Amino acid sequence: MELIGFCVSGTLFDLARSDFRGDVQSRELLDHVGRTVRMVGDFVAEKFVKTKRGELMKFGTFFDIEGKFFDTVHFPPSLAQYPLRGAGIYLIEEKVVQGFGCPSLEVIRCAKMPLKPDPRSI
Repeated sequence: MELIGFCVSGTLFDLARSDFRGDVQSRELLDHVGRTVRMVGDFVAEKFVKTKRGELMKFGTFFDIEGKFFDTVHFPPSLAQYPLRGAGIYLIEEKVVQGFGCPSLEVIRCAKMPLKPDPRSI
């Protein structure tokens, strides 16, 4: 059930049309450094920055089905082709890299996942 845009009887993952929840979860990322993985995340926040060439890039924050946070880096080419489109559940294909002992996710592509139809409007 949703109230003013927030799930109150479950999570937004329960409303996703697909049952796919990603190849890996946040807790497993360090085991996949150097690999390309697909994750499903609930969008939390974003921050735009400019590269030294003046191009826009973005940092995104999501949480997975287990409620663990993960951060993404959207470099200009992938951001231009696959922009984030606000709140929702996203399927994100990304390369896992490691910096300072923490995993970082370089987005290759991403898309907002469709939600189940509202039963009140059927």
